[in-house]
Amino acid sequence: MPIPDALESNPTPPAESSNLGLRKFIHTIFGLVAAVAFFVAIWPSLFEAYLPGFRLERWGGAAPVRFVAAFAFMVALAIRLRSNPGKQPTRAAIAWAEFANSTGGTLFQKRRKPTQVGWEGGAAVRWESEGVAFVLSGYTDSSQKNHTRVASDLRLSQPLRFYALPRTFLTQAFASPQVWNVMLASQKAADQKRGTSGTDGAAAEQMAFMAEKEVLTGDPMIDAAVIVKSDNPAVARELFSDSGVAHWLRELNASRKGWQLNLIVKNLPDAYELSLTIPGLLIEAKELDAARQLMESAVSRLSDRGVLDGRTRKASGSAGS
Repeated sequence: MPIPDALESNPTPPAESSNLGLRKFIHTIFGLVAAVAFFVAIWPSLFEAYLPGFRLERWGGAAPVRFVAAFAFMVALAIRLRSNPGKQPTRAAIAWAEFANSTGGTLFQKRRKPTQVGWEGGAAVRWESEGVAFVLSGYTDSSQKNHTRVASDLRLSQPLRFYALPRTFLTQAFASPQVWNVMLASQKAADQKRGTSGTDGAAAEQMAFMAEKEVLTGDPMIDAAVIVKSDNPAVARELFSDSGVAHWLRELNASRKGWQLNLIVKNLPDAYELSLTIPGLLIEAKELDAARQLMESAVSRLSDRGVLDGRTRKASGSAGS
């Protein structure tokens, strides 16, 4: 299922839906008539080949037949264009348009461009909650698989990074300190070549917390279902043990696997991006609402904890652009 196009997001008006089937039928039939007339105008002897007993001489030769066929082609084409039912919105386009309406947000078109995760672009929804902007969008990875992404640009008053993903055998292996120690050793070597080793901008320094132990929230259901890593365990524990965050994490985890929720540094020293990535294109209202509620609950908890900088709300209008 392709990423929805914002231009397809308006469902067929009710006044037109009653005769939509008839218009489709007329559009198809006269398309066939136009095609036959076109070929006859070019090749009049087609009648003689497929109509036994038909002779062009009886109709004055090829010229009159060509004229009649050309006239029939023009008439059939005009009727076909007039009856065009138009391009119908996809389920995804309708779902995202309804999501935009339910959040009081705006459906818009993002320019397609290559990123680290794949090709981003297509329809997107921007909305605000308590002055903080969020953007729902999609991207296609190198395997041509679609993913849904919800993101928000934040400014924080203290350092905080975290990475959360559903607990499975594979994710436990991926998040193990042993694996990350090897990966970070390789990244440190790359940072040294670039001359960024030992600085805040070094990739190895940014991801060093992944080699640390998991953050346990104290909620048995969350700890059994989710792996959390963070460079600020105390704040991360308060975030993921929040009742709203925990509830929507469970809701999301019950319907979707392979999701990732992370908070990363976007620009030093205090610009961050909170993002939720989910495999596949979300089109069910329940799943879209769970993703929205999870993100809004997380930002609300960061605000209550005093981690969210007040400038986030002042600059919220530029998020996701």
